[in-house]
Amino acid sequence: MNGYPNRCQHIKVNGVQCGSPALRRNRFCFFHKRFHDERIRLAADCARRSPGTFIMPVLEDANSIQIALMEVMRLLLSRQIDHKTASLMLYALQTASGNLRHTRFDANKHDVILDPRDAAITPLNYRAWEDHEFEQAEQEEDEQDEEASPEAGIEEQPAESAQP
Repeated sequence: MNGYPNRCQHIKVNGVQCGSPALRRNRFCFFHKRFHDERIRLAADCARRSPGTFIMPVLEDANSIQIALMEVMRLLLSRQIDHKTASLMLYALQTASGNLRHTRFDANKHDVILDPRDAAITPLNYRAWEDHEFEQAEQEEDEQDEEASPEAGIEEQPAESAQP
């Protein structure tokens, strides 16, 4: 794996790891590095100003747009955001939602990261897991279930009919 650049360790809302190469001596690609730095700066600013905080997710799929919509609604209901700012954010989310039909973000189920700690070791163009890695575990579970049930090896005998 030494010949390949490190892979960005950002995990999307749907569980899929970013497929871009990470910057040198960094955990993230250019885009997600900027996003995380901005998020840290905004969190520090919000901590100094007000108790209500809103961390905007990267609007990369329908799930993240839905989470952002939920957050705006939560802040609006708790009166931690003014109506004008909320309406501008909701309009931006509406625009992002409308753009979804022109994009394709479907994730292959094998690209979903099962353990976020593995994000640091997955190379570019690498499937996070394969079906055969879980087939053996399923077979072992089936064997344990069969051993655990006492009726597994006993066949039911038909009742003998009474003959005069």
